[in-house]
Amino acid sequence: MAYKIPRVIPEPGTSPNVQRDAREAFGVLKAGGVVIAPMDSGYSLLSCSAEGIERTFLAKQRKPGHTLTVIASYKTHEQLHILPPEKFEMTRVITQDMRSLLGVVAPYRKDHPRITALSAATLDLATNEDTLGIGIVESPFLRELTRLNDEDGQLMIGSSANLTGRGQKFRVQDIEPEVYRSADLVVDYELQRYHRYKRGGTIFDMANMHVIRMGANYEVFRERMKKWWDIELPEDPENKVVKATNAGPVWKQRPLRVLRCEPSLD
Repeated sequence: MAYKIPRVIPEPGTSPNVQRDAREAFGVLKAGGVVIAPMDSGYSLLSCSAEGIERTFLAKQRKPGHTLTVIASYKTHEQLHILPPEKFEMTRVITQDMRSLLGVVAPYRKDHPRITALSAATLDLATNEDTLGIGIVESPFLRELTRLNDEDGQLMIGSSANLTGRGQKFRVQDIEPEVYRSADLVVDYELQRYHRYKRGGTIFDMANMHVIRMGANYEVFRERMKKWWDIELPEDPENKVVKATNAGPVWKQRPLRVLRCEPSLD
C-alpha cells in the first residue's frame, strides 16, 4: 500500500520547539494519523486510532502475536496499572526523578475509560492476557505530547520505527522507506541519545520483578534497583560495569589535613 510522503518538522533552518512540535503531533494523532517521533532509544511509530495502529502494524510487517506498547506518562501508568504503592514509588523515582525511560509490564484496569475506548483489535494488539505494557516517557517532547494526551483522554500506541527484526533506527534517514511513508508527520530531532546501544529500551515486569528485555541504559537501571531497593537483577553481558571497590568515598580513605589560620598582627 502506498502512502503520501509525510510532512517533516521542524522545517529546514528551524530549531526544535517542544511545545510547538508536540501540539502539531497531537493534532495529527487526534485526527487519526500516524507520527514518527523521537525517543532516546530510537524513533517510534505512534498512533491513537485503530486505523493508524493497523497501518503501522502492516508497515512494520509485524507478525500476528507481537504486542505493541502504550507510550504514555507516569500519570497514565498510575491510572491503568494495578500495583502496590511501593512499586509505583520505584517507577516514579526511576522515570520521574531520574528521568529514565522504562517499559513497565503489569496487570491493568480493564474497566478504565481509556481502556474501554479502545477497539477490540487495538486492545488485542496492546495487551497480553491480563497485562499491559507502558513505555513511560523521558524526553521533554514526549512528556509534552503525553501531557496533551492525558488532558484529552486518548491513549497513544507505539512501536519502533523499523521493519520487524531490522533493529532500532536512531536517525530519521535510516528508517526504511515503507515505514517512513506510513507516517503523516515526522518529528526529526536528529541522532538519538542511546544510539550506541543499538537496541530498544529496557522492559521490566514490575508485578513479578522480572527483566523482560535488557535494553538501552539497563545497567544504570540495574544498579539503581540494587542501591535503593536492594533488588538484585541479572547483569547485562554486553554492558558490564566495573565493580565498585567498596572503599568508600575518597575523603574517607585518608586523614584530613587541618589548616590553621593564624590571626593577623597588622
